[in-house]
Amino acid sequence: MGDILDRHTRKQFVPLAFWVLALLFSPAEKLFPADLTPVSVGHANDGGNAYGVAVAGHFAYLANYDDGLRIYDISNPANPVSVGHINNGFAAGVALTGNFACVADSADGLRIYNISNPANPVSIGNTNNGASASSVAVAGQFAYLANNEDGLRIYDISNPANPVNVGHAAINISGNASGVAVAGNYAYLANNGDGLRIYDVSNPANPVNIGSTNDLGFAFGVAVAGNNACLANGFDGLRIYDVSTPTNPVGIGHASISAGNAFAVTTSGNYAYLANFDDGLHIYNIYDPSNPVPVAAANDGGFARGIAVSGNYAYLANGSDGLRVYLLQPQLTISPDTNNNLVITWPAPSAFFVLQEDSAGDGDWLAVTNTPVVVAGQNQVVIPQPPGGANFRLAFLQPQLSLAIDSTGITLSWPTYFPGFVPQQTGDPGGTNWVVINNTRFNVAGQYQVHIRQTAPIQFFRLISQ
Repeated sequence: MGDILDRHTRKQFVPLAFWVLALLFSPAEKLFPADLTPVSVGHANDGGNAYGVAVAGHFAYLANYDDGLRIYDISNPANPVSVGHINNGFAAGVALTGNFACVADSADGLRIYNISNPANPVSIGNTNNGASASSVAVAGQFAYLANNEDGLRIYDISNPANPVNVGHAAINISGNASGVAVAGNYAYLANNGDGLRIYDVSNPANPVNIGSTNDLGFAFGVAVAGNNACLANGFDGLRIYDVSTPTNPVGIGHASISAGNAFAVTTSGNYAYLANFDDGLHIYNIYDPSNPVPVAAANDGGFARGIAVSGNYAYLANGSDGLRVYLLQPQLTISPDTNNNLVITWPAPSAFFVLQEDSAGDGDWLAVTNTPVVVAGQNQVVIPQPPGGANFRLAFLQPQLSLAIDSTGITLSWPTYFPGFVPQQTGDPGGTNWVVINNTRFNVAGQYQVHIRQTAPIQFFRLISQ
């Protein structure tokens, strides 16, 4: 039947490290609150000056300024590998839509690349209305360009090869469109020294400025989560506004900074992630948006200008330092309740982190099988309090793919507690032509199993999170 090789798979997809937080609980003891710690696990630098980043699937797209657009395979976040590159200007920001990357390309304007083959990005569309494109967001068939002193530009990209300018909102007072986010019928513009501006874009041909607010600082980046807009406001730090009434944005939360300049912001779950220029990555718990709480920071040099979060990882566009990848390691809180139980909590979601217990203190860690319930933005498990105390930890695991060969083909299997993964195969592990295996999946004794027939003498297999 020939050789079936999965060594490449195993090399990439065993745990990056066994990241754990072990807590020894004694009765009546309460430990520190549940939050996140960023752990630097991956780095890539191919020159240029990383300004912005977007992530989709197992690829990261880096707006690398004078180096153009860089595409990295992040299947193994500890080893991001540059697989694609193209340069037509000075890439300052990037947004993704399907098989296309929209790049805010500075004086080159808006440029659109076909990224259906990440190893060979192809420029297919370009338009330029002057000024200097600094940031881009995509919603539906429209791209929204923060175009510096030119203001907000809106393009119909239903035909990516021919982006058409359909709307424009000029900056009528002092300001420079630096960052943009879109939610529903509204576009939110980080307008530098002019603060936050909100536009009704229900008619993209006629964007109307309906609300604004300014708390000094320099608004460089903006992200919207529900009824809240988070503003990366330069030396002023992080500002949070209630935008449930877009005509009247109300400041409700503020976190000042002692160093750096808040340059870009994104949100995920209960957290805001701030690219803080020469002060690195800052993380805030914004479950209560009126009281953003700094929980962690990391600085590995460089000049943090862009940030994206996907799953358990944060991807930092770190200026001349390139792309930095951080594992977002959740922390545990353990406290007793009045019914002689332990209440164990950690941030939600925390995919790939498994709660384990060592009740005997002998290093024999077993998974706690209770299903976590999300309470106030935290995973929560309630278990009877061990009379003699116990060790608890969160273990960071990634699934290992196993295979068995018989006369009918190959059976691939992996643990069922990783439901968000799909198997892929290729004949060239160094390329980008990995194909999803869509054969029927069976659940057998705690393992997902997929059976395939061998179609080539040598094949490589791996698991990828969807």
